[in-house]
Amino acid sequence: MGGTGVIDQFLEVFTRYIDSGFGLLGGEVAFIATTLIVIDVTLAALFWS
Repeated sequence: MGGTGVIDQFLEVFTRYIDSGFGLLGGEVAFIATTLIVIDVTLAALFWS
């Protein structure tokens, strides 16, 4: 893994999906997406520390 480049790439892809209309989906999907993002960021923080 190359430092923070992985996180930057993930955020870029995620932002692209949100901007393309993924953010218009229902509340349940938004909840699941938010949960997965929190898990991903937590794992990245644990890996980085």
